[in-house]
Amino acid sequence: MKNSGIKFLDSLTDFGIKLGLDKVSLLLKKVGNPHFRYPSVLIAGTNGKGSTAKFLSTILQESGYKTGLYTSPHLINVEERIKINDKDISPEIFENICIDVKKIVEKLPIEKIPTYFEAITAIAFYYFKEEKIDILVCEVGMGGRYDATNVLSSFLEIIMPVSFDHMEFLGNSLQEIAREKAGIIKDNSFLVVGEQKKEARDVISEVSSIKHAKSFFYPYDFFFKINSSSLKNGNNFDFYGIKEIKDLTIKISGQHQLQNSCVAIQSALVIDKYFFPVKEDSIKKGLEQTYWPARFQIISKNPLIILDGAHNPDGAQILIKSLDFYFPNEKFIFLVGILKDKEYIEILKIFSSRASIFIFTNPSNSRALPANELQNILEKEKISIPSTVIENPQSAFSYLKEISVEKNSKAVICGSLYLAGDILKLIPL
Repeated sequence: MKNSGIKFLDSLTDFGIKLGLDKVSLLLKKVGNPHFRYPSVLIAGTNGKGSTAKFLSTILQESGYKTGLYTSPHLINVEERIKINDKDISPEIFENICIDVKKIVEKLPIEKIPTYFEAITAIAFYYFKEEKIDILVCEVGMGGRYDATNVLSSFLEIIMPVSFDHMEFLGNSLQEIAREKAGIIKDNSFLVVGEQKKEARDVISEVSSIKHAKSFFYPYDFFFKINSSSLKNGNNFDFYGIKEIKDLTIKISGQHQLQNSCVAIQSALVIDKYFFPVKEDSIKKGLEQTYWPARFQIISKNPLIILDGAHNPDGAQILIKSLDFYFPNEKFIFLVGILKDKEYIEILKIFSSRASIFIFTNPSNSRALPANELQNILEKEKISIPSTVIENPQSAFSYLKEISVEKNSKAVICGSLYLAGDILKLIPL
């Protein structure tokens, strides 16, 4: 049974997504503008921003700083979004702050009532102030310029690879989307940029120049050289950027995590050079200790089942590249659920390149695309891969395990972070 504060928070989903800073700024003002009380790093991008935020926050924590981390969405419990030194906000504290925010919101005119994301952002920023954190690492929710998190007066911004997602809000061209993401860049700040397609890189570079931000672009200003990579031992590599650091290891699987970790390293070195100390040993330990679920996560070894949150075309391509690297020429059983506001036809085509069988299900979200519609797409697109529809994710997961054993096949669960959350609830910790 949900408590009254969280029920109130959930009720704000009725207000949908409305990009803009006015309402969140008003709400934060009424709780004392807590977001100006600590230095912050703001991370935008289409893919990789959550993993990069986790790498950087763990490095800073290892350096001895009381580090806040704000990410979205959550996989199982809403409290996952708000962490200090890798520990979730307690349900009791979260509930109490929800109730305080509820009292404020109830006095606002309807046009000033915040959305769910705006309210939870204010709750997070208030909690971090109360707990007297040393630094906040904050993931942008969507876009950048008008995202609720952009009220932060960040000293360092990070922009991870930009691709097509949320086009109804951010624009239909890569340049338009990149301009929205680049909206987080502050005057005279520092900027670290992950690998970009030329159209996005040109826009980010232009905005950076206008803002007089000191910028570092991958792979021009920093890069890595891989030494070894395996699912068992993770990735070992050397880093070249503001300084060289050899023999680094990350335990998170997936080739794309190498770049994500490199962006975090360069960001940590920027902080070390221009702001406050970050030891090389803390970078090494922070990388090794970083854990981030539903990112090429092995949830079963026999049969082998990989859980990945890939939910847009670029994310799907990244997943396929990792499968190509670790399991060349092997086919997988795919358990897939996708939201209807995603580019589901393109995503399904990408998954089809490595699928032997599809199992379609409905993620636990009101925006889920009905599983039978995914099956219909196979027919319309003339994709001749056997498929089954099992609407309930728990039943679909049980069937996946059975058929993987029966056919002696490896499996992948992907298409949505909400589906990933459904599956994680079924796995013993």
